[in-house]
Amino acid sequence: MHPRALRPLLRLSLAALPWLAAMLAQPLSATPAYVTIGTGALNGVYYPTGGAICRLLNDDSSNHGLHCTVQSTSGSIANLAALAKGDIQLALVQSDVLYHAAHGSGPFAGQTPNDQLRSLLRLHKESLTLLASATSNISTLADIEGKRVDLGAPNSGDRVTSRALLDAMGWQESQFAVPPVASASNRLEGLCNGTLDAAFLVAGHPNQGIGDLTGRCQARLIPIEGEQVDKLLKQYPYYERSRIGANLYPGQTSAVATFAVTAELVAEASLPEDQVRTLRDVLSRNLKQFTRLHPALTTLTPESMQAGDILPLHPGMLDAAPTLLPDAPSGAEATSGALSTAPSAPTSAATPLEGAEVLPEQPAGATLPASPDAVTTEQAPALTTLPTQAEAASAQGSQPDAAGVATPSAAKSTAPTATPAPVSPSGASPVTGDTPAPAQ
Repeated sequence: MHPRALRPLLRLSLAALPWLAAMLAQPLSATPAYVTIGTGALNGVYYPTGGAICRLLNDDSSNHGLHCTVQSTSGSIANLAALAKGDIQLALVQSDVLYHAAHGSGPFAGQTPNDQLRSLLRLHKESLTLLASATSNISTLADIEGKRVDLGAPNSGDRVTSRALLDAMGWQESQFAVPPVASASNRLEGLCNGTLDAAFLVAGHPNQGIGDLTGRCQARLIPIEGEQVDKLLKQYPYYERSRIGANLYPGQTSAVATFAVTAELVAEASLPEDQVRTLRDVLSRNLKQFTRLHPALTTLTPESMQAGDILPLHPGMLDAAPTLLPDAPSGAEATSGALSTAPSAPTSAATPLEGAEVLPEQPAGATLPASPDAVTTEQAPALTTLPTQAEAASAQGSQPDAAGVATPSAAKSTAPTATPAPVSPSGASPVTGDTPAPAQ
């Protein structure tokens, strides 16, 4: 080819070089990342809380590249085991169990303290809840001595907390009649069929399973209070006074005194910092929407969600978080970085959220306010209607629903037979979701 014919091509190449250099200097598109949250039983509060987190992450995954799935589990201790094995990347764990894991005490006695756990966020309160059967003649905590009492499934968060109470009361397990053997999926059904006098569970409120037991079987909430409880709260900073708000359940017309732990969102120290920052920033920008996705989340604030000192903070939580902006004026659309003010009805405790991918149940493998006199009242809309057992089983099929959300195929529903479910928010498909039946 004649040299003159090459001149235009040469000029074009020289002009393109700066553009090509600039393009090569740009980072390659981020590879999509995937995280799974270990939660709890389908009829508790951990499961829909995990679903709410995944919904918000997945709604914006095209921008940040982080995708989230929810896994039903048997609760806190199972979640820590799965986290250590790498089966999940995020876990919801009650604060007293988390303390014991970090110190090699309680259910982790004899084990090396876990120094790889890191705190992300503190979420809703979970009260130790004492339920008595309608025919048990139990009206105070002292009345349970000698009765048939379920203290929680072995190796469960329920049992960790109820045993702490028994120790504070000076009671031994031998002082209670042995309750009948029941499967994990219906361990509280004895409150309805007359084979159980009382049962303990750790639960966020309102709770679907408790709503069923108080409505269908007239089970009653019993106060947990007294001098021994006062001493327990002074001794252990991961417990705090609490009240279960009035009118949350059928027949429960007044608030019930007890004490509480908190649900903590934790991860291993090895979880990439950018993924933790993404989760933190998404929840910060959408806090109002997050608190409306389940009644137990309604009282959360940026201040209350700051992790305590049970664990070190994950490095991804240490840099400055986005500033939470005030609600947009009435009629105005929420903009990026502002809190969403769009109306959103709370979801049922057992309803999956649109956009939250669901994984089946897998087998098991914080600090609160310093003053022991602080009282937290769990007050939220009452649960008046609940899904039937058949509906719960139907929700566990492996086929996607109309919105394309996969539902669990192997998860074990722990809810006893119940009444029809509350209406989900507009656009939300059934997501099912802390405790086995309904304990965590």
